[in-house]
Amino acid sequence: MAKRKTELNQYISLLEKDYLTLLEDHLTLRALKLAGIEKMPIYKGIDSIIKDGRIEIHMKPIKGKYK
Repeated sequence: MAKRKTELNQYISLLEKDYLTLLEDHLTLRALKLAGIEKMPIYKGIDSIIKDGRIEIHMKPIKGKYK
């Protein structure tokens, strides 16, 4: 769960579980890059989808009234 506090404040709050998952995923991706995954077709496919201008990744803030 992420929650944007204000439009001026760009910080978000994460649950500890979500932060640890994000950290683990980052470390896994870094290890795969060191192992040479960037040369493989599957990585190139994923990278092209993420960088495609038609694909948008949105993170919408959760309304304060929602619990």
